[in-house]
Amino acid sequence: MKLFLFFFVFYCSLGAQAPKAYAHLGTVVAQELFVFQALCEHPDSNGCQDGIDAYTLDVNRTFEIGYRLDQQIQEAGDEEALLQEQYLKALRKLKKQRKRFKNVYYDNVERSIEEKEDDYFLFLIKTGDTLLKAKRSLKEKVLSYAQDISQLKEDPLIQTYQEEKELDERSLAFTQKMQDEYKAYQEVLRKQEAIKLRQLLVAKKEGGVVVYAEENEGDIDFYMENLFEMHVSATLFIKNIRGYESRTPLPYKLVLKPKAKVKVLTLNNTDKKKHVGSFSSHISWAKGSVEAKPDMDFVYTLPYDKSHKVSQGFNGDTSHKGTSKYAIDFAMPIGTPVLASRAGKVVEIVQRHNKHGMGLKMRQFANYVIIEHADKTLGRYFHLKQNSVTVKLGTEVKAGDLLALSGDTGRTSGAHLHFVVTQAQAYKESYRSVSVPIKFLCSQGVVDNPVKGATYCSVLK
Repeated sequence: MKLFLFFFVFYCSLGAQAPKAYAHLGTVVAQELFVFQALCEHPDSNGCQDGIDAYTLDVNRTFEIGYRLDQQIQEAGDEEALLQEQYLKALRKLKKQRKRFKNVYYDNVERSIEEKEDDYFLFLIKTGDTLLKAKRSLKEKVLSYAQDISQLKEDPLIQTYQEEKELDERSLAFTQKMQDEYKAYQEVLRKQEAIKLRQLLVAKKEGGVVVYAEENEGDIDFYMENLFEMHVSATLFIKNIRGYESRTPLPYKLVLKPKAKVKVLTLNNTDKKKHVGSFSSHISWAKGSVEAKPDMDFVYTLPYDKSHKVSQGFNGDTSHKGTSKYAIDFAMPIGTPVLASRAGKVVEIVQRHNKHGMGLKMRQFANYVIIEHADKTLGRYFHLKQNSVTVKLGTEVKAGDLLALSGDTGRTSGAHLHFVVTQAQAYKESYRSVSVPIKFLCSQGVVDNPVKGATYCSVLK
C-alpha cells in the first residue's frame, strides 16, 4: 500500500496530463484511470477492488517512460528510439487490464439498472460518461431507464443524452429523406449524364445551415435553411455548370433569419428535351448578420458580480489577434457565476464537454453560450463548466441574469472566462465573424480598454 501511495503521489506531481508523446493513446489511459479509481473506491462497486492498485502502478510506470521520452525528444537524446519502443509496448500491455475494468464498469451500470439503485446509477453515469459514449447500446438502455424516473429524468446529464438522441434521430431522418429524394430524381432523369445533386449539411449538432436542391420540370431550385436561433450570413457557390444557366449572379450571398427556410435561386435547363446537365455546389457561412450595426455607445456590464483580474485584454500577447483582437479574458476559479453583460436572446448553447488543453484541436471542446443583442451583434461567453448552463435556447435574458458557471474547457491554459462581441463581416467571396470594440461599466467608471493585470469590480456587487 505504501508503494501504491508513493507512485500515486509521483504521478500527480508530474501533472494530470499524459505524456506528450503519443498523447492520443496516453490521454485515454489517464482519463480512464481516474474513472476506474473512482469506481473501485465506491462501496457499492463489485469486481474491481482486486487489481486496481496494481493497474495504477502499471499506468504510473508506463507514464514514467513516456515522460522520459518527452524529455529525450526535447533534448534530441540518444535513448529516444529505445524509450519509444518501451513506451508503446507498455501501453499495449495495459490494454487487457483496461478492458477488464471497462467490463466491470459496464456490469455495474447494468446491475444498478436491474436493482434500481438510482444514487449509484447516477454516480456511475457521471463518473464514466466517456466510457458510456463508446457503448451506444448501453447508453440507450441508460436513457430508457432514466426516462421512467422523474428524479433521474431531470438530471442535466440525462437531459443532454436525450437532446443528443433527438438530434441524432433528426439528422438520420433528414439524411434518409435527402437520399430518397435524390434516388427518385435519378430515376426521373434516365440518362447517362444524369445530374448529380449535391446536398451539403454544414452543421454541428447544435445547428447549422442546410442547402438542398429540387428538380422542377427540368430546372433546379435551390433552397437554404438556417437551423440556428440566430441570424447567419451565408454564401452559395455553384460552379462547373453544364446544361444549365443561372439568371442570378453567382456566388449568391444572403442573410438568413433565425430558423428561416428560403428559396434562393434557380438553375434553368438550357435544353429540356435532353433533360441532362451537371454542376457542383457548396456553401460557406458565418454566425451573425453582415447587416448588423453595432451600437458603439452601448456600455456593457461586467459578466460577473464581484471582482476579477484581466488575464488578457484587447490585442493580447497570445490569442487576441486579428479577428479576435477585441476579446477579453477574465481569470476566475471554476464554478464562478457568469452573468449576461447585455440583454438579448439565447441563440446557441454548448455544455457537454469536459476536456481542455493548449492544442488547436482542443477548440472544439469549449462549452459556451451565445446571446444575440438588439443590434444583431453576438455576445459570446466561452470555456464554461460542463452542464452548468442555466438558461434555455431561444429565451430572452436581461443584463445581470445568470447564464452558467465558469470553467476550463476547450483550448485554455487555465480557468478563465473568454468574452467577446462579434458581427459578421464580408471577407473575399464569403463572410467571417470579427470582434467589435466594447466598453464596460465597473465601479471605477467606464473602461474602454481593459488592461492586463488590472482588477475590475462589478457594479452588480
